[in-house]
Amino acid sequence: MDMIFLKLLNMGLAASWLILAILPLRILLKKAPKRVCCVLWGIAALRLVCPLSLRAPFSLIPSAEILNAHTVQYARRPTVNTGILLINRTLNPIISRTLSPAPGASVNPLHVWIFAAGILWAVGAVLLLCYGMFRYLRLRIKVREAVPFEEFSPSKNLWLCDAVSSPFILGLLKPRIFLPSGIGADELAYVTAHEQAHLQRKDHWWKWLGYLLLTVYWFHPLVWAAYVLFCRDLELACDEKVVRDFDGAEKKAYAHALVSCGMQRKTVLSCPLAFGEIDVKERVKTILNYKKPGPGVTAAATVLCFLLALCFLTDPPVSEFTGSRNGNDSEFVMVFRKFNATDSQNLTLEAGDVLNAAIILDDGRMAVKIRYGDAVIYDNQELLVSEIFDLEIAQSGIYTVEVTGEHARGRVSFTRSRLS
Repeated sequence: MDMIFLKLLNMGLAASWLILAILPLRILLKKAPKRVCCVLWGIAALRLVCPLSLRAPFSLIPSAEILNAHTVQYARRPTVNTGILLINRTLNPIISRTLSPAPGASVNPLHVWIFAAGILWAVGAVLLLCYGMFRYLRLRIKVREAVPFEEFSPSKNLWLCDAVSSPFILGLLKPRIFLPSGIGADELAYVTAHEQAHLQRKDHWWKWLGYLLLTVYWFHPLVWAAYVLFCRDLELACDEKVVRDFDGAEKKAYAHALVSCGMQRKTVLSCPLAFGEIDVKERVKTILNYKKPGPGVTAAATVLCFLLALCFLTDPPVSEFTGSRNGNDSEFVMVFRKFNATDSQNLTLEAGDVLNAAIILDDGRMAVKIRYGDAVIYDNQELLVSEIFDLEIAQSGIYTVEVTGEHARGRVSFTRSRLS
């Protein structure tokens, strides 16, 4: 359970950058077709669902795995890799100080926290799923005495019910449109057109899928924001589909039907698709000011969606080493922007020499080991800060310097000098 939660945590944090990019894009695409915003949320859902992504140099995701399983389970000084140097420098000292295991401890404190968080996540997901099912079943009971409106709907998917106050769609495989019995004749055609547009767009499926994603990522505040805005954009896109060929008088009549059937604001957890379900004032304003987007606007919005998917559905490439290296029998110098591998160099030293070591670490972590034959004369497997030291050489021979980096940035140098 803990590793499942850790995977979802990493996937959710990676998707955060995509959601944060979509929020201003919705404003930028105000004049584009409203269905474009729904496509944007579909891209975000794809990022949340797919456990694997292609790696590309143009990816705008700073880090696809902020916290890995090895760090959680075994690291003596745990750190995170957000892909942003400033955040790493701020968080890692705090994390290492508060979550490092005590000497002799049999379990890593970070592993305990992730295990507890995994249990809490599972409980929350089950509760939210049960709540959705409860709302759905309660609504099914509420409309069980509905009667088909055969006079207006030969296809028999339109039903009248005394117990409902506003139109909505209920059902997935065989969806039905439920209307209040007292609906006026003037509103009936427009309300039905709206709900039929929902069915044509398969919105009753998309909203349920959105809710399922919300139950999985209930711990993520940006996913909650995305779900609320997705529900809003779903309604606006449906309104646009209905009114795109209307003249001014028909738009006003449709807006009047919206106001007449508008109900009190529902919570975002409501499972049915309801006419008037979100802010009626915003929808009326959008309907009355609607102008069909030109082909240029639609094309630009399509290209923008493609670029967004290209940059945010991919992960940054894993580069083992980016920098410069110089090594011979008397020195070993590396300067790197990224070091995520192990490297070693043999140095020929004589008794009386001094090995001058300088490890300057700007980000990430490193491990350094110096051996003389089978004997280890220096070993530090958890370097999180810079370290400078000198080693006096007592025996002549070949010494092996081995350095390992984990998302490290900085420089190292091992040079030989003589005792004065």
